[in-house]
Amino acid sequence: MKFTLHENFFGIRTGVKLVDQILLGIIPIFLILLIWVLATSGKAITVTLPEGTFEGFEKAPPPDGTRFPERVSLFIDQSRLEYAGEKDEDQQTRLIKAGESFKLGNMPARVFGKGVRITLPPGRIVGREKIAPPPAAAEKKPEQTKALDSQMPAGASLSENISQPVSETTPNIGHTPTTVAGEAQATADKPAAPDTAAADTPAVPATPKFMYRYEVVETRIISPSVLPSPGEVSRSFPSLWSNRYLPKNILYSFLRVGAGFIVAFIVVFPMALLMGTFSKCKAIVAPLMLFGGYLPIPALVPLFMILFGTNELQKVMFLAFGFAIYLLPLFVKSLEEVDNVYLQTGYTLGANKFQVLNNILLPVALPNIFDAMRLGFGIGWGYIILAEMVDMGSFGVGTLILTSQRRGPREDIYLVLIAIVLMAFITDKIWDKVGQQLFPYRSQKR
Repeated sequence: MKFTLHENFFGIRTGVKLVDQILLGIIPIFLILLIWVLATSGKAITVTLPEGTFEGFEKAPPPDGTRFPERVSLFIDQSRLEYAGEKDEDQQTRLIKAGESFKLGNMPARVFGKGVRITLPPGRIVGREKIAPPPAAAEKKPEQTKALDSQMPAGASLSENISQPVSETTPNIGHTPTTVAGEAQATADKPAAPDTAAADTPAVPATPKFMYRYEVVETRIISPSVLPSPGEVSRSFPSLWSNRYLPKNILYSFLRVGAGFIVAFIVVFPMALLMGTFSKCKAIVAPLMLFGGYLPIPALVPLFMILFGTNELQKVMFLAFGFAIYLLPLFVKSLEEVDNVYLQTGYTLGANKFQVLNNILLPVALPNIFDAMRLGFGIGWGYIILAEMVDMGSFGVGTLILTSQRRGPREDIYLVLIAIVLMAFITDKIWDKVGQQLFPYRSQKR
């Protein structure tokens, strides 16, 4: 595949290759995503904290790389808080544990029992500080044994003399007989001189620590309550799919749109045939059609609530009215665009009015009527939110959007909008495939 974007870029009605169409279509989407990321990216901070008990991970600590999409509570036992004073340069609250100080930044913390409970903002664990194991204690020879060995004759040792039997000799008056082993035993019984290294206080083991990285949302260009980041929107999808039943809500909305479209077609199609065929019938209905074209559709929601209540009938009838306002002028236009040459030819061949309508006017206008139906079906996805803004207990994508706007999470609003666009795109492609099967001659190249 060869890109030819640089060749005659501003050519008037020039052909565009498929590969160039794909590239040109990706460029604006990429720019929108880039602007979205830049506008919703704040400063990232990595803090070091002592190990504690995470909420939901009481049995085992979370492994490295664990991401917390929501705020999570961390309890650190045997610790205390040290609040910032006026002389502190950074003005940050500190956590004190085992004599070590840890800066908490802007994370809320409070004393809880004998420890401190910290509320960590959404983020992830990026690693843990490795603690070197204490060196193995070497087997050292007692100082007493070393001193006695130095006094022993060459080739002899304390252990050998101790193992030898003690010889019995007649003691002299005023002198107590001793042996080398006895001297060794007496020396060993004496308290040894205190060793400076042994007398030192045992070293306290280092506090296990972990590194936590989070984003300071206050540094964003646009507040997350207005526009969440792409990562936040994507991480909200599993909850929307399983907990809030997105497929079921889409199905309910699709059925309502389909029902409203069928009701509108049943009413509009015969009316359009009369208006497009008989000029005086058009003159009768034209003022009403013009009046309906200027009606603000959203303002009719309370009226349909009064007429049909707040149940499914209200939703279907509101959508049917919106479809009818849009489809009627398009159907009439499709019939009026049929050239009079075809009609005159039919009359010349002896066709009556019914034959002209059934065999000439309608077949010629039918492809354009189908295109109008294809375009009009997408209008229903624009009105579905208005139709479902009442009766919040029912299912539907409109209900999801309004509930997310009032109660949260706001990220679901953008996901539902993307789902609506995808559904409209899929149904439009289905309409296109059906049109190719019904009117294959329209796609033939001349």
